[in-house]
Amino acid sequence: MAVSVTRAGFTIDLSANITSGTGARHSYAQTFENDLKDGSGNFIFDRVFALEAYSLTTAAGNFDIDLYDLGSLDVWGVGAGDDNLGLAHANAKIHMIAIRNRVITSGGQLRIDNGIANAWTGVLPASATLDLPQGGVLLAQFGDTGATVTDASSHMLRLSAQTADCEIDVVFFSSQS
Repeated sequence: MAVSVTRAGFTIDLSANITSGTGARHSYAQTFENDLKDGSGNFIFDRVFALEAYSLTTAAGNFDIDLYDLGSLDVWGVGAGDDNLGLAHANAKIHMIAIRNRVITSGGQLRIDNGIANAWTGVLPASATLDLPQGGVLLAQFGDTGATVTDASSHMLRLSAQTADCEIDVVFFSSQS
């Protein structure tokens, strides 16, 4: 099935003005933008997975996302392995991924855990973990070429709520070639 992308991109504005007790000053302002297109003006992705305000409980244990084909994941009731448009995945590359641990009352830390079989090593090395506190965001954009996903060896993303329940957002833009 042909996919048409008509708009995509992200913008991050970072800025700070800092003054020390001695009067020294430092100002920083930078905007990071990417339209997710290659040098020829074509969008670099053809699939999107977006999980918004997902409740992840400590009691549920690990939440595994198969970045290659979404596996048995059926979050929206459109079918196991289908994305938000009802499309199947067979991803070769992840071009952008964002994971956010939303701020909620008495929320916990969100663990990204690569200590599992076939962990995707696009962001973290094998066996590494990263705990995102409430309000924490992990964002990675891998340029025009993307980060490789391999079905047999590098495709699993494991998330879990630590210390208390979490509400999370996970989105990734991917391509099948």
